[in-house]
Amino acid sequence: MAQQYSNTLAGMLLLNDQNMADVYPDGVLDDAPVIRQAVAVPASQGGTLHKYLRRYSAAGAAFRDLGAGVSNAAERVEDVSCTCEILDPSFDRDVMLAAGYAGGLGAYISRETQSALRAGMFKLEQALFTNVGDSFPGLLQFTDYTYDDSATQIVNAGGSGGKSVWLIRWGIDDVAIVAGNSGRIDMIWDDNSPTIVRALDANGNAYSAYRVTLGGYFGLQVGTKYSAVRICNLDGTSDDLLTDDLIATALSRFPASRPPNMIAMNRTALAELRASRSAFSPTGMPAPFPTEAFGVPITVTDALPNDEGTVNSTTTATTHTTQKT
Repeated sequence: MAQQYSNTLAGMLLLNDQNMADVYPDGVLDDAPVIRQAVAVPASQGGTLHKYLRRYSAAGAAFRDLGAGVSNAAERVEDVSCTCEILDPSFDRDVMLAAGYAGGLGAYISRETQSALRAGMFKLEQALFTNVGDSFPGLLQFTDYTYDDSATQIVNAGGSGGKSVWLIRWGIDDVAIVAGNSGRIDMIWDDNSPTIVRALDANGNAYSAYRVTLGGYFGLQVGTKYSAVRICNLDGTSDDLLTDDLIATALSRFPASRPPNMIAMNRTALAELRASRSAFSPTGMPAPFPTEAFGVPITVTDALPNDEGTVNSTTTATTHTTQKT
């Protein structure tokens, strides 16, 4: 079973100076199930700058005879600097819409703030896997998970684009969300002195709106190239569906001592995996929706798309590579 971590993003988030779980205990991370379980670390340099060592190979060791030396390789690491990027779920709402809310202005703004933060966390989860055109340093900014001549961390299902499934090892030395300003999300709003701005509708006509400013800083740490594996080019055709065989191949890309603790996939991939298991059901009954594969829990997210472009990797689903960290 996956290791449970106490240093999750859910436990670190602050709204100004209050713990987010105390302010909004019911749902800020509900639309971001991967992020909800993610390990989080504060920016190591304070503020919004995070520095860490990305490990590529371990130090060497050898037996030797008396009077004979050995030449042990040094650990190979890269000094990585990550500047956290601004996540901005700020919003404007029509003054008269707020005036008509039965619970009053404060309750209305609280409701809309929770909705905006939920959307912001979903955006963070999307950026983890797709980058969605933003500056957030998601997994796809690491060539190990896109394509280069030694992209051993890709399992190519053989299709033409489609979707990806990710196997991730969350941990303080592996994949972690970096929380700038120790996870603080700043909110500028005062019930007693609300900010009113001039907003424009789609036709350029003006109306008065309440303005709530929200913003936090986030980044991504990937501690080693073996911290994640991507199964890609699952295009939904009969030969390019998600199966346990593909997941087993992806698992083989992790060191035995550092396995993944999450498999992230969307609902389409989950249905494909369930269908592949139904074919081998000893009772002839349809298999239930899978919750794990080979002991690794599955997390289903809507942040993974079905329309990715083709990943031109020469690493095939049947290739197994032995590596050390």
